[in-house]
Amino acid sequence: MTDDEPSTAAYMRAVAAELGLQPEDTRSHTGDFAGGQIRFAGQAGDREPSDYLLRWTPGEGWELATETGSPALRVVAELPGARAPEAVADFALTALSERGERPVRRSDEDTPEPAQRPW
Repeated sequence: MTDDEPSTAAYMRAVAAELGLQPEDTRSHTGDFAGGQIRFAGQAGDREPSDYLLRWTPGEGWELATETGSPALRVVAELPGARAPEAVADFALTALSERGERPVRRSDEDTPEPAQRPW
């Protein structure tokens, strides 16, 4: 995987799609900080959703972190290297499952307009 914007952005979108999330949930970067991130929430039953950030840094790998409300994130799981989007999704889903959660879109993210029905 190269660090250029198109391939990094495509990588983030592919992982998001595997998690059932939207391209709008992803961000990618080049330059001093090459890599990307996917923001989403973890839903567990009736409990308030937890905010998560799935980050990828080339040469280091993936981190799943909770957003604690302060500038610091709390890393809850790590996966080294660049992996296929399916493997990254499995990693994130397993880590969330161990916490009793599943990924959902964050309520503060823009939601796509529903498709208009032809009838």
